[in-house]
Amino acid sequence: MSTQQTKRIGYRPIKKQPTNTELLRDTWQMMKPFVHFSIRAMRVIAHTMIFIIKNIPKSEDHKPKPKDKRMIKI
Repeated sequence: MSTQQTKRIGYRPIKKQPTNTELLRDTWQMMKPFVHFSIRAMRVIAHTMIFIIKNIPKSEDHKPKPKDKRMIKI
């Protein structure tokens, strides 16, 4: 004869509590695509900023002014 397992109303079987390492592993598996996407997005933004800053024209204020070449004739 097979043994019968009686179920009681309102009784829930005790579930095993996950350990911290299991929780961290599950969390990492869930967040991994978002982390990789944010790293790629930051990389694109950084390269864009470098390209823009390198291509800003330099101001001419730092060059010394040429001396006045006009001559006064008396």
